[in-house]
Amino acid sequence: MSSPRHLIHQRKSKPVLIDTDTGVDDALAILLAMHSPEIRVEAITTVAGNVEVEKCTRNVRSVLRFAEAGYEPAIFQGSSKPLRLALVTAPEVHGKDGLGNTQSSSAAKRSDRRNHAVESIRLLCDRFANELTIVALGPLTNIALAVKRHPRSLRKVRRIVSMGGAFRVPGNTGPVAEFNYYVDPHAARTVLLSGLPLTVVPLDVTEQFLIQRSRLKQIVSKRGTKLARFIYRITGNYMEYHRKTLGVHGGYLHDPLATAIAIWPSLARTRQVHIDVECRSKLTRGMTVADFRSRGRAGDPSIVDNVDRRKFLDLFYDRVLAF
Repeated sequence: MSSPRHLIHQRKSKPVLIDTDTGVDDALAILLAMHSPEIRVEAITTVAGNVEVEKCTRNVRSVLRFAEAGYEPAIFQGSSKPLRLALVTAPEVHGKDGLGNTQSSSAAKRSDRRNHAVESIRLLCDRFANELTIVALGPLTNIALAVKRHPRSLRKVRRIVSMGGAFRVPGNTGPVAEFNYYVDPHAARTVLLSGLPLTVVPLDVTEQFLIQRSRLKQIVSKRGTKLARFIYRITGNYMEYHRKTLGVHGGYLHDPLATAIAIWPSLARTRQVHIDVECRSKLTRGMTVADFRSRGRAGDPSIVDNVDRRKFLDLFYDRVLAF
């Protein structure tokens, strides 16, 4: 695993750091980012969520091998558990390995266990002052720790885009909570109340985008590339889960949508509101509560409430599935 001192300063494209609990839709999001010349992914940090953090780190390496983007970001392993609670994972959705039970179990054991993620977040915020976008695809544990330990550095971030929350729709982890914020509600609350420039991409919009298994099969059959076959393999368990639970044989594009909005902010319409997260109740753990009655105040997050559907899907298919 790389050390933070080896990060290279690049200014040809917009600098981005991806923080991920690398499951299936995270993998698709990483591919989207790596195939988008508008940005350069300077680093990828991993956090426990969909699976244990060692598996997340291994999965990032697997995805980058298939991406063949011409460069490889530094990878930094991060938090192995939430700030205060026991870790909850989602093997029923993403497979025991996080990528549809397609990865070697021995590979995870070889992952470097050093925790450089929080320090790398600080370093990149300092290095790319007022330019860096952080795309947070998993629980916000690493980001919250960076906020607590390095507040002056984090104030230099240009924007944080967080896939998380559910406001006017049911949760996907219990009746009211979205998975990322359910796993570490204390971290979510820390970041949401930090006053940093934050865009929240909730289930309200991500669940409007689902790729059908039949459509993916047609694309893979037509393209026949190594990457297309990899995507078809890793999405099998993910899409089967949705078939069993929703009756739709396909998969939501949660994390790809958040990544697309980080790359192309004009895709989304946002509304600034005050948001808080339930941390104490077992019944409503991770619930996001937004005050839609009034305009947001300075430092409040922005919630994405509408997306250019056609443009996003065109970009996703062109950047992820056309390779």
